[in-house]
Amino acid sequence: MSTRRIKLGLTGLSIIAAFALGCVPKANVTYASRASAADTLARRAISNERALNVADIPPNTIGVAPLAVLSTDTAYASIGFGMASLLVADLSRSASLTLVERLRVDAVLRELQLAQSGRVDTVTAPRVGRLIGARQIVVGSIDLRTRNSLRVQSYVANTVTGKVGSSLNGNATLAQIFDAEKTLAFRLFDVLGVTLTPVERRAVEQQATSSLVAFVAFSKGSRAEAFGDFGAAATNYAQALQLDPNFSLAGQRLSVLQTPVVTGSFAPLNNALFLSRATSMTTDMINRPLPVTIGTGADAAVTARQQLVTFTVIVRTP
Repeated sequence: MSTRRIKLGLTGLSIIAAFALGCVPKANVTYASRASAADTLARRAISNERALNVADIPPNTIGVAPLAVLSTDTAYASIGFGMASLLVADLSRSASLTLVERLRVDAVLRELQLAQSGRVDTVTAPRVGRLIGARQIVVGSIDLRTRNSLRVQSYVANTVTGKVGSSLNGNATLAQIFDAEKTLAFRLFDVLGVTLTPVERRAVEQQATSSLVAFVAFSKGSRAEAFGDFGAAATNYAQALQLDPNFSLAGQRLSVLQTPVVTGSFAPLNNALFLSRATSMTTDMINRPLPVTIGTGADAAVTARQQLVTFTVIVRTP
């Protein structure tokens, strides 16, 4: 029997424990790791912003920022994130476009402190586009200040020239929000000079959901995910899926965030694969310093000195 010692941080130890219990938290841990990598890329892009060469950005790349929501009703405050998600799903139907991953868009908006307002306007759009590596970026707003009606206003900004195209406007009732999204998507294809194949057009025409309440829950999940709160995101996606079992986009998001469970014994996962998976998932977490907060109430802001806690996990393989 051989013995191997692996030093892991606290989070890494939790992952090993999950393996021992027969659970493989691959999806959520991997996604969190990708989010962390996106944050690193965002900070690097911002710190090296002057050195970015926009000419290197591929011409068919496009990003979609959350639409700003103008409303006095907080129940709809998150739908700008949901609308952006629907647009990304529709634009990605075309093989002519390459959509920038949401993780990267979210990371840049957090670093620029634009995520809280959910607003990327015509002034900030070219800069955001350069930082996320998109030749063009879609920005806009949803105006819900008139009772039971909405006005969608959108622009396409070119990150190379810094120019912003003419606005794409549309009016509809709140119940027609999904029709408004489809109309906007097809207008965007026209502006971008994309000709859809019959198959692509039929795919775009399919509505993700017809339930407004399910869409609101989905939008809350999209917003939570944009802020890195994956637990709240999963909860809201699950609620959206419960409200509309055919809401496949919510199901896709949920499947990425959920922890898949491996039933049965641990035997099918051989020792080499065990060590490989455990090591790969803890690479970014090994021996990470942990800040410890002490006190309650007024003392809650007092933070103890960071200390490095190291666990030695002994894995004996026959």
